[in-house]
Amino acid sequence: MYGKTFAAALLGAALTLPALASADEPTIKSIDVETSLSDLSNAEAAAHWSSLDTDLETAIAALLVGRLADEGMDIKIDMNEVALANFVEAAVGAESTMAGTVNVIDLSNNTNFKTFDLTVTMAQAAPLLPPDTDIAVIAPTSGEVYSAMVATFAAAVVDRIDN
Repeated sequence: MYGKTFAAALLGAALTLPALASADEPTIKSIDVETSLSDLSNAEAAAHWSSLDTDLETAIAALLVGRLADEGMDIKIDMNEVALANFVEAAVGAESTMAGTVNVIDLSNNTNFKTFDLTVTMAQAAPLLPPDTDIAVIAPTSGEVYSAMVATFAAAVVDRIDN
C-alpha cells in the first residue's frame, strides 16, 4: 500500500548519498528488524504498519549505501513499541512513536559492539513530511506519516552507529 511512495523516497535518499564508505566507517553485513504483533500498541498501528520490518531494513540499507559488505557488523533491532496517536489522543498529548532496542555486533571482533534504546516521535519525523503538511490534521495512518517515521528511525539508527 505504501510501497510506491516509500520506494520513491528511499531511491531519492540513496541517490543523494556518496557511493563509497569512508575508511573509518564500519561495514555492515546484515540488518535484521523484528516487530511482533504485541509491539504494535494499537489497532491502527497493527493495521497500517504490518510491513515495518522490511521497510525499516530497506530504509537503513539505503542510508548505508557503499557500506554494505559480506563482512562487517550485524545490526539487529527489536521493536518494542509502535503506536499511532489518533486525533483525540493527540489532543490530550499522546504522540505517534516508534521505539526499539538496537544491537550492533561485530562477530569478528567481540569488543566492537553497541546496544542502545531508540525512540522517535512524530515531532521528530515532521520535517520529513511533504511541505505545507499540517500535522494537526494529517491522519497518523497516512503513507506520508509512515514514510516519515520509518525514515526518521532509520536515520537515527545510522547516526548512533556512526557516533
